Amino acid sequence: MLRHYLPGFLKKPFQGERVAAIAEPPSVTDAVAGSVAQSVSDPPVSERSKVEQMIQTIRPYSMVPDAGLEYLIQAVQSVMQQQIAGDFVECGVWKGGCAAAMKLTEIAIQHQSQRLLHLFDSFEGLPPVQPIDGPMARRWQQDVDSPGYFDNCTASLALVQQNFSQLGILDSTVNFYKGWFETTVPQFVQQHPERKIAILRLDGDWYESTKVCLENLYPLVSENGIIIIDDYYYWDGCAFAVHEYLGKNGLNHRIRSVHDFSSAYIIKQAYREA
Repeated sequence: MLRHYLPGFLKKPFQGERVAAIAEPPSVTDAVAGSVAQSVSDPPVSERSKVEQMIQTIRPYSMVPDAGLEYLIQAVQSVMQQQIAGDFVECGVWKGGCAAAMKLTEIAIQHQSQRLLHLFDSFEGLPPVQPIDGPMARRWQQDVDSPGYFDNCTASLALVQQNFSQLGILDSTVNFYKGWFETTVPQFVQQHPERKIAILRLDGDWYESTKVCLENLYPLVSENGIIIIDDYYYWDGCAFAVHEYLGKNGLNHRIRSVHDFSSAYIIKQAYREA
């Protein structure tokens, strides 16, 4: 979630002021086709314009750089084109921008909302850092006057619901789970053990948050589903949790990067495809 501590050459400035929510989401075509696990050439100008318009629409609600948002839009396109079963899940919501991008892209493709969207967050900010999260994370959480602190990344549930309402996407397919991941995530799995996940977006920053989400939610991700790890390149604890989980479970997944290294992702595949 946090961009304040990115090395200078990796930072990408946020763009634009708030724009009015579009009455009808832009029509996302199949111009960006194929698996997002592979390099994707730039879509036609008209398609890029629609993607940029969507990014600007949700920009007030997200800290994620444009490259990360564009990848997320492509990920939704990919799982829908491949008919990969499952819901969209985000752990670490802030103001709801990335979650909104997933829902708006789905609606743009099929003109209605069908897949469930599950949003997990304390809606009270981040938990305290632990030693495993590294000294940089500790310095960030202590520097409460920093412009990148964002009140410890706090956004209330009421605010996120209001943002979704303004975007016209607050409906019965959107589910909110308020509380710490260590409680809400295992409860969700216990109550819905048969659910499938097409896209799992992890934005919990710290080691424990990332670990509990992987341990409980990874098994629900469909084959060829996508796991996005927003903080892989930022915080030591997040990267440690990812490596630990993959190693402990004997998983051969390649960790892939969004082109500006603002986030990482994994395609859940049992074996490498030819």
